[in-house]
Amino acid sequence: MIARAALALGLLASGCLKAIAPEVGPLEVACTGASCVDGGSAGCSNADSDPASSAGFGAEILDGVFRRGGCTKCHSGDGIGLAQSGLELSSYATLRTGGGRSGARVVVDFMPCQSVLAQKVGTAPPFGRRMPYNGPPYLAPADIQLIEDWLAEGARDN
Repeated sequence: MIARAALALGLLASGCLKAIAPEVGPLEVACTGASCVDGGSAGCSNADSDPASSAGFGAEILDGVFRRGGCTKCHSGDGIGLAQSGLELSSYATLRTGGGRSGARVVVDFMPCQSVLAQKVGTAPPFGRRMPYNGPPYLAPADIQLIEDWLAEGARDN
């Protein structure tokens, strides 16, 4: 036990191990250049899949994904997801605030691979359960791609 604690302290001091919460695992991911490894999901890319078009928050993300996909049933008002994680998805401002565990890392501008939002709806989140919690069904691949593209474009309130 003492050896494990010493190892963890050494890793923390060296910068190799950051922001660990025992109930959810590491919240930060390693990223190099234009592509990232997000806790085990090989092939994650920070590139926009369709640079010719831009994704908007209001109509596409909030209404088209969060509301239509049922995300706001749990992550707004008095929903259970809001109570458990503190993450509210009902507006741009509350999304950018993040949850109790994710904080500002919920949305990392231009870096979907490091954004907790993209990690949690993806096929292999590096911590906790995949969202939606009661899935399957999960978000459609096109909806996940739309979220990733919005993040890759800077996650603007447009």
